[in-house]
Amino acid sequence: MKAAILALLFLVLGVCQAEPLRVGLESQDYLPYYRALPGKPAEGYAIALLQRFAVSQGMALELEALPINRLHRSLQTTDRLVMVFPDNPAWSRQLKGDTRLHYSRPVIRIIDGSLVLREHLGRGADAVRRLGTVRGFTPEAWQERLQRGQVHLVEASDIGSLVRMLLRLRIDAIYANPEVLRHYLETSTDLGGDRLLLDPELPLARTAFHASSLLHPEVLDAFDRFLTEQREALAQLRRQHGLACGPSDLVEERPACQEPAEAP
Repeated sequence: MKAAILALLFLVLGVCQAEPLRVGLESQDYLPYYRALPGKPAEGYAIALLQRFAVSQGMALELEALPINRLHRSLQTTDRLVMVFPDNPAWSRQLKGDTRLHYSRPVIRIIDGSLVLREHLGRGADAVRRLGTVRGFTPEAWQERLQRGQVHLVEASDIGSLVRMLLRLRIDAIYANPEVLRHYLETSTDLGGDRLLLDPELPLARTAFHASSLLHPEVLDAFDRFLTEQREALAQLRRQHGLACGPSDLVEERPACQEPAEAP
């Protein structure tokens, strides 16, 4: 009996002392994907996904929301963060430098596109001289025009600031995720959301959310297994957060929809 109690005690102590799953993410309101802001509870699809993964591994989830510069500096210079989510090999290349990060397989496929005022729909890329995006985001679809100096990039701290700039004609288009912008406008009815549309004739990029890690590829292996084993449950989770395929108020004809990521 004493031996059984002692074994149980060691087991409990081992669980209590287990290393937490410490995940870094950008301090940003990016609902319905996630919102992580200082002093506010984290929420959204990505948070629920990470919570389920942590439970599956018997680990306590600890989130660290940081500005994008500090996020990548913390990942590269300390061993504090186990992984970062969401991330992508094409994002923040200047901040990552020569650091060789490990990446999970795609978690969810997304579209980043160019949104304009309804009355400016169909004018073409030459009409866009000032492109707005959230600070730290990489406007992949516009890189060639940006490098040639054909377009000037205007950065703002959040989606709301970009919408106001577009309505005041201070920028010609917003490069963002249409789902994020739609969600924001649905909760900010005073911003004239019915005037904004995704312009299918302007550059867009199909990309995906991955998890990244510098020192813990074994955690990403476990994450990949989790994504495969929980495929159906995670599809339901996407639907719960409004990320299932369906019509959007921001697009006349949707070029693609949120898809479950296929295993390689």
